[in-house]
Amino acid sequence: MKYPKINTLWKRDMENKGKIIEGEYSCPEFKNIKLWRVSEKIHGTNIRIIYKKGSLSKVLFAGKTDNAIIEPELLEYLEETFTSEKMEKALMFKDELPQEAVLYGEGYGPKIQKGGGRYRDDASVILFDIKVDEWWLEREDVEDIAKKLKIDLVPDLGLMTEEEIVFLVRNTGYHLKGFKSVISKDKTLDAEGIVARSYPLVLFRDGKPLMFKLKQEDFKK
Repeated sequence: MKYPKINTLWKRDMENKGKIIEGEYSCPEFKNIKLWRVSEKIHGTNIRIIYKKGSLSKVLFAGKTDNAIIEPELLEYLEETFTSEKMEKALMFKDELPQEAVLYGEGYGPKIQKGGGRYRDDASVILFDIKVDEWWLEREDVEDIAKKLKIDLVPDLGLMTEEEIVFLVRNTGYHLKGFKSVISKDKTLDAEGIVARSYPLVLFRDGKPLMFKLKQEDFKK
């Protein structure tokens, strides 16, 4: 299963270089949410770690699309970190394993994306979401699985209102010189932005989580 597309908070003016139109929601549902759980958006490449239960349980790796090419350094990390044995130990709940689980992460580091070496010195994956069978897991459950697998999880920036989120990302709020990455080894690196998920978790009619993204470059434009 591919990860659902995350809309920007507001619509874009495609006749004006895609600039955001503040106040015009890209999804009408957004205006009804009072609190959002916010995490740092990491600049990398989308990675899916897929566990399938069977007589011979197996783990598959995929990018944003099924045909996406995974860099050799990143693939080596995936094969070492997400073995069938490790996945089963991490996903076991009340002595039962799911039929299928998909871990969604961002591949990042040197050679993975431009400036990736500012995040860390080696190729890795940072987790941001998990779907087990038909259930999207809450942040606390994602944290538990990340700890069992000994992998990083995108930084939780806490609960915020829409106004607080915009205040943070606009670069004039908490950090006058810009909103800096929490996870990066280079403490001068600007965060790409945030991903906000409804709190408590709410789903669209098609079963996708209600969430949006907001990037610092949207305001720089």
